[in-house]
Amino acid sequence: MDGYYIALLIVLSCTGLIWTVKGIKKRLRLMVFFGVILMLAPILIIMGWMTWLPLVSSVALVASLFVRKEARRQHE
Repeated sequence: MDGYYIALLIVLSCTGLIWTVKGIKKRLRLMVFFGVILMLAPILIIMGWMTWLPLVSSVALVASLFVRKEARRQHE
C-alpha cells in the first residue's frame, strides 16, 4: 500500500475514535454508529482482513445500542 493511502486510513481511524468518544459523552447513537464504522473499517483494511468488513456495521449497531442503554440507566 502507498504511504499516503495508509496515512489517510489512519486519519479516518482517528476521526472515528474522536466521533465515538464524543458520541458516548453526548449520548448520540448516530455519532457512535458512524464513529465505530470510521474507526474499524480502516483498521481492517490496513490489516488485510477484507472478509470481515461486512461485520463492521453490525458491531457499530451493537455499540450504538449499548450507548443508548447506558443513557437510559443513568436517567432512571
